[in-house]
Amino acid sequence: MIRENLTKALAGLLILIIVLSLLGFWFEEELVAATNAVVDRIGFAGLCLILLITDTLVTPVSPDLLLVIIAKSDLADHWARYVFILSVVSVVAGMLGWSIGRRLGHLKWVSRFFDQFDEKQRRFIRQYGFWAIVLGAVTPLPYSVTCWTAGAVGVSAKTALTASVLFRIPRMFLYYLIIASTGTWFG
Repeated sequence: MIRENLTKALAGLLILIIVLSLLGFWFEEELVAATNAVVDRIGFAGLCLILLITDTLVTPVSPDLLLVIIAKSDLADHWARYVFILSVVSVVAGMLGWSIGRRLGHLKWVSRFFDQFDEKQRRFIRQYGFWAIVLGAVTPLPYSVTCWTAGAVGVSAKTALTASVLFRIPRMFLYYLIIASTGTWFG
């Protein structure tokens, strides 16, 4: 199960890097204009709110989109500060998701949602709690889903927080550096 999830995650990361590299090469000017327009419109606080929502709730929006906005906008001048703040917001959101899973995991509508995961996946998260959260924290797999599930299956808050802090924050920095350099790989 670990190998299967890791393979999927690495394949997703490779696809993300290739797509961002090509988009950065072909549409660099448009990307810079669009990201600056987003920052001008909602500001960094708006980006933090988006991340808080998307990493707390189960949504298809990747936090990497926000890293693209930082990398391709005027925020890039102070990227380390912004990426650190987003990283902390992501960890807080993950813990909120864990809390939701923990408190609501017994409700029917939440149980139905988690029934979409087969017993093998739930057992994986229960058995490898720390490493399952690490996998969700560092890969393109949905971190919010991992945190909700960890809360629902009884992974401790300490385990979830430790895995998130140790791996989610460095992941955000690493992905930012990859994203920031993608436009220059082909140009």
